[in-house]
Amino acid sequence: MRSFAALLIVLSAAAADAAPADFVRVDGAQFRLGDRPFAFVGANLEVIHGDLFRARFEQTLEAARADGLSVIRIWALGEGLPKAPGWSRDAELFRAGPDGFVEAAYLQLDRVFAAARSRGLRVILTLANHWPDYGGVPMYLQWAGLPTSGFGAHDRFFSEERVRAFYRAHVVRLLERTNSVTGIRYTDDPTLFAWELMNESQVESADGSRARQAWIDEMAALIHARDRNHLVTPGVIGYTTRSERAEWLSVCRLPSVDYCDSHLYPQTSDEVPSLAELQAFIDDRVQLATFVAHKPIVFGEFSFDTRREHDGWLGRSRADWFQDFLARVFFDGGSGALAWIYQPWAGKPRDFGIYVDRSETDDVRSSLRLWAGRLKDAPPSAHNPLLGSERGERLLYDPYRVVHHPGPAMVTESTGRTTVVLHPELFATGRFERVGSWAGGALVHAYGAGDGWFEWRFAAPAVSARRITLMTRISSEFPGTSAPPDGSSQVVVSIDGQKLATLEAIPDDGAGTIHRIVLQDPAMLRRLRGRAHILRLEVQPGAHANGLCVYGEPTGSAPPPSDPTPITLIFDH
Repeated sequence: MRSFAALLIVLSAAAADAAPADFVRVDGAQFRLGDRPFAFVGANLEVIHGDLFRARFEQTLEAARADGLSVIRIWALGEGLPKAPGWSRDAELFRAGPDGFVEAAYLQLDRVFAAARSRGLRVILTLANHWPDYGGVPMYLQWAGLPTSGFGAHDRFFSEERVRAFYRAHVVRLLERTNSVTGIRYTDDPTLFAWELMNESQVESADGSRARQAWIDEMAALIHARDRNHLVTPGVIGYTTRSERAEWLSVCRLPSVDYCDSHLYPQTSDEVPSLAELQAFIDDRVQLATFVAHKPIVFGEFSFDTRREHDGWLGRSRADWFQDFLARVFFDGGSGALAWIYQPWAGKPRDFGIYVDRSETDDVRSSLRLWAGRLKDAPPSAHNPLLGSERGERLLYDPYRVVHHPGPAMVTESTGRTTVVLHPELFATGRFERVGSWAGGALVHAYGAGDGWFEWRFAAPAVSARRITLMTRISSEFPGTSAPPDGSSQVVVSIDGQKLATLEAIPDDGAGTIHRIVLQDPAMLRRLRGRAHILRLEVQPGAHANGLCVYGEPTGSAPPPSDPTPITLIFDH
């Protein structure tokens, strides 16, 4: 293998010969390289963060090349405090404080680019992280003295000028940088495929959505003004709900965005319970990108669990799932997909690790190699008859998830009273856009996002009741334990389809409030006597469809609110 000193001479000379045809460009809903359509299978590479991964970056790049991959994605990010420890400065950070740029990280990036160039690999460069890994948005906010938690806190990353200035400084430093190994400016190097503004960008509020779109326009304009050779993509995570879908599409449509991107991890989501559902999710994203936004789409991260003990999911092997995923992307006319994540073995299995120095994941690499070879032989074109301009923005997947948890009710009896206890997390059926149960926080709870309903089955006592009291602790549902002041939900309570009451579920605070409904109507009491029934709590579509949390027993991991209670029906005889 040639030394970097030799590469410097060869690649510096090549830089002078770089022509516009050497750069990937957008042609409608496709990429084009020279006079040919360009589509690719690629991978995310662990080559920037950590002593081991930095030391063995060439082995990782060589594995990607050997598998026929043509595009890689790496993170040019890492933010810490001014007093960050030495190990973090040496192996993780690009900045220790807003003004403390760490040259060692930029030098590692230079080496990776040079090695990628020599192997014919193109690089998507991600410039910031939504998550706290290696600093991310929380560290940017901390630098500015802003809150890092609470509803809408992360949205301020996009609206606060001081934070935007911190980000711009990092971007400009790269735009103006000349690679210390190759002597080529990053803006002149065809090795760079695209600038990705953020990893898995997300917002919580309408104001945050508007601020992020303005931020994307601003930062894309900054890059395009200084670099007319390369593409810009926003780095938006994707969507599971209809409101997130609309937001994702609005970002894709921005003129400053060159192509759409999305991440998808089917095994980690209740939203993908089958191969057909996965295909529908892929179809919907490709439809919106290519036939509505009229731009290429890249699945910037996708994967299936590569730990041996988890091999096999829904009756199919992990290697088959990788092939299924790629087959659908390119059957639809998608432009690229990058697996997560190529790396050397680091001493223990990683959920989605694809190892460059061990045989455990050779089956996955074989699937990626197969599709990389197919694309080089014949770039794909769309063949899916479900997709097309006439389809427009109509959904290609069912936005509602249905989950079943058959759970028995607990019944206790005392003199003159029967109590039926329903554990919220053991709902018989839940149907929402995002639905499940959670044992974190202070109380176990069932959660559902958007509009939808939970149902529980119970048997009423055979003896007559003069009064029935229903108690439940509820709130709306937002990520985490905070919500906007107007984030309440209207909840309709019914038994066997007969409405009992409409409740106001307070904005999500991780605890909710208790509601009591007293039933004394003789006809209703007679109907409920001595047989099985269905209790439903429903958030109907509309302006107040902000999801539902139904709380149960304390978890023991945090102090519970006063009077924690599951759903309780008290029959007074």
